[in-house]
Amino acid sequence: MTIDHRPTAPAVPHPATPADHTATGPDGRLRLVPDGAGALTGVDVRAGCAAAAAALRSHRVTAGDRVALVAENSIGSVLALLALMHTGVSLVLLDPRQDAGGRARALARAGVRTVVCDPAVAVPAGLARIDLPALLLRRLDPAPSFELDLATWRGRDDALIVFSSGTTGEPTGVVRSGESVYANIARTQRRMGYVADDVFLPLLPFSHQYGLSLVLLWWCSGGRLVLVPHRRADRALDAIGRHGVTVVDAAPSTYHSLLNLLGSRGRTHLGGVRMWCVGGAPLGAALTDRFAELVGRPLLDGYGSSEAGNIALSSPADPRLCGLPLPGIEVQVVDPAGRPVDDGEIGRIVVDTPDLMTGVLGTDGTVLPARTRLLHTGDIGYRTPEGHVAVLGRDGAVHRHGHTLYPEALARRAEAAGAPVQVLTVDNERRGTSLVFVVADPARRDARFWRQELRPLLSEHEQPNKVAVVGAFPLNRTGKVDVPALRALLDDGGDSVAGPAALPPGPESSLVALPDRLPALDAVTRHLVEHRDEILEILTEVSNHRTADAEIVTAIDTLRGAVGEVSARRPAVVDRIAVFMPSNIPLYAYVLYLLVPALYGRQITFRPSSHLRDQLEQLHTRLAPVHGLPITLSDTTQREFVAGPVAEADVAVFTGTYANAERIRDRLRPEQLFVYFGQGVNPLVVGPDADVDLAVRDAVEIRLLNSGQDCFGPDVMFVHDSVAGRFHELLAKRIDELRFGAYTDPDADYGAMYYEQAFGFALEHLHSNAAHIVHGGEAHVASRRLQPTVLSRPITTRKPRCEELFAPIFNVQTYTRLDDLHSVLASPFFEERAMGAMVYGDLPATVELLARRHEVCRNTTLLHTDDGNAPMGGRGMVANYVAHRGRRSAEPLLVSKAVADHLGTIDAGRARVTG
Repeated sequence: MTIDHRPTAPAVPHPATPADHTATGPDGRLRLVPDGAGALTGVDVRAGCAAAAAALRSHRVTAGDRVALVAENSIGSVLALLALMHTGVSLVLLDPRQDAGGRARALARAGVRTVVCDPAVAVPAGLARIDLPALLLRRLDPAPSFELDLATWRGRDDALIVFSSGTTGEPTGVVRSGESVYANIARTQRRMGYVADDVFLPLLPFSHQYGLSLVLLWWCSGGRLVLVPHRRADRALDAIGRHGVTVVDAAPSTYHSLLNLLGSRGRTHLGGVRMWCVGGAPLGAALTDRFAELVGRPLLDGYGSSEAGNIALSSPADPRLCGLPLPGIEVQVVDPAGRPVDDGEIGRIVVDTPDLMTGVLGTDGTVLPARTRLLHTGDIGYRTPEGHVAVLGRDGAVHRHGHTLYPEALARRAEAAGAPVQVLTVDNERRGTSLVFVVADPARRDARFWRQELRPLLSEHEQPNKVAVVGAFPLNRTGKVDVPALRALLDDGGDSVAGPAALPPGPESSLVALPDRLPALDAVTRHLVEHRDEILEILTEVSNHRTADAEIVTAIDTLRGAVGEVSARRPAVVDRIAVFMPSNIPLYAYVLYLLVPALYGRQITFRPSSHLRDQLEQLHTRLAPVHGLPITLSDTTQREFVAGPVAEADVAVFTGTYANAERIRDRLRPEQLFVYFGQGVNPLVVGPDADVDLAVRDAVEIRLLNSGQDCFGPDVMFVHDSVAGRFHELLAKRIDELRFGAYTDPDADYGAMYYEQAFGFALEHLHSNAAHIVHGGEAHVASRRLQPTVLSRPITTRKPRCEELFAPIFNVQTYTRLDDLHSVLASPFFEERAMGAMVYGDLPATVELLARRHEVCRNTTLLHTDDGNAPMGGRGMVANYVAHRGRRSAEPLLVSKAVADHLGTIDAGRARVTG
């Protein structure tokens, strides 16, 4: 719909405030034109306002009453808004999509007695209710003396009450005087230069500061106001051409949708738009650049708040950042102690404005007055030497590795990688604050891809602990990223925000070769959540409680990310897959190698490792009835398995030693795909400037995963001489604080060794290297309890090698010269086993060397980058490879990727069967 506010006379500058603007001209100086329907003239608008005002009087609504308006954007809501202001009420604006409980609390807190609302809105018992259709039921012919007069409303100290979005907690009731609203609208009008010929298209809810300001600016400026559902970007694009829109206002999320539509529709009808304005959330560089490239005009950013109205605005004459502060308003940027910072330096934004709120609502509905003109916004940003304001987001400062970091500022920098980013903080008693970078990528490229893209954009101490990928961010009612919802997804999945395993029919699920199996994966996910204790009982037969609990989380993560993984890789259907299961992580392996591949493998047969046969049989017995998929446990010898299911398979997956892998590969036909997951050294490197406390905490965490019996554990730790003493001191202290206990004990840090052969190898290794034991070394043979033990020696460049031990043994080697370290890391032994590596401190040359073959983590461990829906591993042939038609390729592996790369992908929604 369109509200037309144009006079018949030539366009001239309009009054600076709504008080100067009345509805007495021949056309009433107002016109409403519903989108796609006939226009309502200015006389119709006056009649509608007169009818609404009369209806309010009939319901005994008078000046000074506190009345709530709860309605979607519509002609009715605009007329009701003007009529309520004309009546002189204390106006409370609430979002109609707010949950009923939150709405009831807000109404009670504001002391509202009457609610004007859409018919579908729930109103608590005891309050007077006026439905919008009833309010506008009878159009009156207004008397010539009728004048839409907002002077009474303008004089109120509590003229407007709006509620903050509540992104950081319960919404706050912000109370503003009519005069402050008027004055702020006048400042905005002078900055933006709206004229009577402008056609406004606000794609924002009028129940919030930004949307409301546009209604009042239209009222001041003249022209037409085009109304379409503000979440319908497609309708908005049509309306731009149909109504000759000249000014568009929207949140960044809406512009992302508009750009996606423009990519397919073209932009031939957009030339009449002279101002594309954006606000309500921080504007990322990627969106800014993409918009300017596609549309040919800049996005005009602005900064405002519920408490102060508009604060700074860019304009066509000066489109930089959020622009300069509006006349009469000052913006300062200060450090945590309140001291002004230099231009260009990030800090906390403080605003000095005469338009500041009267106060906030107290719990009893009274107004708690603002004591000063200063507003500590809770936002961060910076100023340029010329005074332009850049707003990066909410404060949320965290302290990490001795640095003060602002997650919102990191997110804005990270968006230069080419996608929207949110940075979430996760506090951990042992690790301190971790940074989780969540990337919104519709293509769902894996986390490792984005980690590589982010790495050069961030300093060493700013690097993410984890990168997660979603197709799109959840949004709240105002179009901002719903951070609590995003964090809830993270909490639900351990650290995953990958989304559900199954989706309704749509673009992603249509790219899954066997989409009818998606509900089976969802059923398993629900079973793992609902029967967690029973699953833990099975897993704690072979793993300590903490490891087992984390394994369930990781399995759920991977199931929830399955549709994203498979739809992104699009592997073709294969008839048969044969899997040699690993000797650890039974549940995770069941998901990783059996359930997810069932989305493109018609029949899957697996053979358990002898170490975990009982546990895998228990899991399969429990889960097979849940998923009902053609997954079969083969109770055969390895020789029989190779001669039968493996020989018949299109794909064979093997986890084990390199020698065994080569023997099996020799038995395969050239057209069979062989995916081998092997062994890596996974070195941990500590530089001279490293955060030693962090390095020790991480070293203990990853080395003692499953009491030292996990392949992620580093076989060697290279520590610079200058920090070796401190490293050993902290490591010994941390080991002494560890708690030994049964596998079922949730508080135990480690337990006895489960694998008898690994225990024997560990004892033999300690006996042979007794001279290098600097801490621990005690063992109880009968119970297979091995005290975490530290070995220490200088690095040797002569035939460097290290033993792969599945035991709680810390093999520390000290180094002085980087050349010696690099000589070892580049040796054939290490390069052949290149899988993962962890580097602490600023060692760019070391990172560059390792990154040629390893997946490198900086200042974090492989545990925090593990993603079951992304390729895993490095480029060492002993570590992992994929083989097909006589060629081996050492590369990070993911079964779906290997199938897609070598056996084909689904084409145009149809799966091509390969054999």
